[in-house]
Amino acid sequence: MNKYIINRNKDNKGYNEVHITSCPFKPESYNQVELGYFSNAIEAVKHAKLLGYNADGCFYCCKEAHKG
Repeated sequence: MNKYIINRNKDNKGYNEVHITSCPFKPESYNQVELGYFSNAIEAVKHAKLLGYNADGCFYCCKEAHKG
C-alpha cells in the first residue's frame, strides 16, 4: 500500500492532483493534504473526491487514475 497526498492547488485543467508520497512531481509540503494509505491510486482519487476535491491522478505516479 502506498501513502497518497493531494495538491491543494489546482492544475491548469482545474484538477487537484493525487500523488504517492515518493513522486518526484509532488507539490511542496505546504501545498499538500494527506489522504492516507490506499491499495491503489483509483481508491485514493475516489476518497479525495468524497472529501470535495476535483481530483485526478498524477500522470507519472498514478497513471491508472489519470484522466485529464
